[in-house]
Amino acid sequence: FIAFHFYRSKYDYREQWTNFTRRLASLLSEGDLARAVLGAVTEAAGAARAVLYLRDEHDGRFHLAGAVEADRAPAQLAADDPLVRRLETRADPVMVQDRGLLQTEYEGLSLATQFFEESAAVALRWRDTVSGVMLIGPERTGTPYRAEDLEFFSTVAEQAAGAVVTAQLSERLAQAREFEAFHRLTSFVIHDLKNSISALSLLSANALEHFENPEFQRDALRTLSRTVERMQSLLARLSAAPEATELR
Repeated sequence: FIAFHFYRSKYDYREQWTNFTRRLASLLSEGDLARAVLGAVTEAAGAARAVLYLRDEHDGRFHLAGAVEADRAPAQLAADDPLVRRLETRADPVMVQDRGLLQTEYEGLSLATQFFEESAAVALRWRDTVSGVMLIGPERTGTPYRAEDLEFFSTVAEQAAGAVVTAQLSERLAQAREFEAFHRLTSFVIHDLKNSISALSLLSANALEHFENPEFQRDALRTLSRTVERMQSLLARLSAAPEATELR
């Protein structure tokens, strides 16, 4: 109580919030966001290392999105990992005092090799769902994290969760637009191919019966010539790269 209310704060929240918001403002990919979040947390808290895992909506696992000085962190955590289960039942960050929380191994790697005593784990929550797990190593000087540090971690995690979800939605929107553009392109190509195939199909169907007819031969050559021209025109349009547009 005395430390929380009467001692000078370790963090200038206005400065930290401004810097953190500025870091995330122009980032739209999960990898860039993860590096920015971990960089901000480790710098502000003086942490030695940190990792960030984000949930994959397809398999439910948590995949490593970023790491600071933690090259032996496993590439993923299972949805039922002990650390994940503990954070799902706690609204506030967890001080890792139980080595069993970090013993889960993946491809021979475990978080327990680089994290444990005086480390803090915090959940990135979105709509009451744990969308990510951030593990922050001990302070470089060995000073234990206090309530103020844990409050700062929670604040950062809350804002980071919103930024990550925004990035994921932007990526899905971009993919949907790419699919829509691809669909329009294939519809255009299929329409032209169907016309060419129809002409060639009609020609081949009548060739056996009328091939000896000179007039049919002339019509067949004209049909073949027009079909080749249409297909060459189609290939030329597909091969032409659109001009890049500069946005201001």
